[in-house]
Amino acid sequence: MKPISTKTWELLNALKANQSLWQRLLVPHDPPLWGFEEIGASGESLILPHLTPFLLHQRQDVRESAQRAVQTLVAATQSQDFVELDDHCRQEWSNGLDGSSAWTHIKPAQINSVAGDPVRAAVLGLASFHNSGYIRAEAVKQLSNIQDGSEFPFLLVRVNDWVESVRNSATQAMFARIQPENTGPFFHHLSLVLRLQICGRTQHQPLVSAIKNLLSGPTAQPLLRGGLLSEDRWLRRESARLATDSIKNAGPDLLDDLLFHFDPVVRHWAARNGLSAVKTGTLRPILAKLLRDGSVPVRCEALNILAQRFPEEANDALTGALLDRHSSVRTVARFWITTKAPTFDCASFYRENLSQPQTCRAAILGLSESGSSTDAELILPFHKTPVVSLRKDVIKSLAALNGDHHVDLFLSDLTHEHPGISNQAARALLGRSHAVSDRLLNIFRHDTHPHVRKNAFGLLRKQAVWASGIFLFEALRDRDEIIVELGRKGLRDWLKRSSSVFVAPTTAEADELRSALKASAGMFSDQELRQLEFCLKTNSQ
Repeated sequence: MKPISTKTWELLNALKANQSLWQRLLVPHDPPLWGFEEIGASGESLILPHLTPFLLHQRQDVRESAQRAVQTLVAATQSQDFVELDDHCRQEWSNGLDGSSAWTHIKPAQINSVAGDPVRAAVLGLASFHNSGYIRAEAVKQLSNIQDGSEFPFLLVRVNDWVESVRNSATQAMFARIQPENTGPFFHHLSLVLRLQICGRTQHQPLVSAIKNLLSGPTAQPLLRGGLLSEDRWLRRESARLATDSIKNAGPDLLDDLLFHFDPVVRHWAARNGLSAVKTGTLRPILAKLLRDGSVPVRCEALNILAQRFPEEANDALTGALLDRHSSVRTVARFWITTKAPTFDCASFYRENLSQPQTCRAAILGLSESGSSTDAELILPFHKTPVVSLRKDVIKSLAALNGDHHVDLFLSDLTHEHPGISNQAARALLGRSHAVSDRLLNIFRHDTHPHVRKNAFGLLRKQAVWASGIFLFEALRDRDEIIVELGRKGLRDWLKRSSSVFVAPTTAEADELRSALKASAGMFSDQELRQLEFCLKTNSQ
């Protein structure tokens, strides 16, 4: 919600004229009515609790001006902000804001007269935020008599009231409004409806389910189509959920809107939950398009449906999916192929496709997922490729198939001038760096490429805890400020890690740690230095 601006505070102060309580009693101030209009136009709904004293003003024109300002501000409040506004109003009134005494002590019998007909719902809505349960109960009762949709946000908020009688009255009022003509207000306040699913004062699921059923019906179709085009991602996806539930009651156009929506999450939901209702003749061309979708979950879902609904026709699509660019799709394809034909050798299939330029990349990755350590030798010749993406895939595959045998190659690639290749080599060396820590330290000390040194730092930091500490103290004295900052962060993590290690450093490690700490002492505050010295002392005993 918009914070209250300085200008709006000034307008409010002008309305109050900053009089003392005694002055207001003896010489009542006549507020400038134009101020109410400007406050209303500000759209700053958080000012609403400060306007309530004017709703009880002795002059009718002041009361009416305040009512119009309240109505304007309520109309400008987003649906999802009413819960925050409810909390804010109650907190402000509890704090005893200036001039609010009459409002905080208002009686239930006064509520009906305070809310004028043109702005009735807005003023009653403010009363439904009141600290007193009696006032909220009366406000809910009066709001229940309004049938123009303006009462919806206030009643939906009160459905989760902490007073049972208020909660029950609001719930009954909302159940009574579950009618086709109220589809619009329910959809407009969808965030307040779905909020009830996570509220814990009582079980709201029957109400939420009934509203969802209404919003999945025929009268909601135009609203759902509009929601699917919204720039608000939350509204777009919640509209998709409701639209998916209503596919059985809708025509094929709505399904097309969902399956070929620009949001990949919407397409996935539609494929997973909507295609079961599609007839066989219509489903085939839809699946053909979805198998080429840019979203991985959509392609996986299309493969699953194809294999289940058309098992005899799925062979070509499944075989083609073995060479998909993403591992999830390849995994799904292998599952269905081996389910249908347990003797099918996926690794042999990938070996055969290594020689094809258009399929070699997927074949390399597929072989790393289904092959054996001996297949690494078939992939190794591709390591010389000048194509960065292919070379990264080769490094990844070699690491998966027989990584321990290719540590020298990974160390060489770690120093590559291209950051992507160096990064992939660093990932390949994870879990293997302990055996080559001296070589990594040499790379860290002498290489000139920042990305190479950063990758070497990451690997050296993941050594055994005491060796890692010795290295981190050295990193603090580095020439590169980025490395120094990484060293500081690493040492903070190292302190936590070392406190939970039950293996004491060797005598040599303890001596190196003390020497490294002494050399880096100038990089720490006195408190940090004492903490580090205490850590070394306690762990060396």
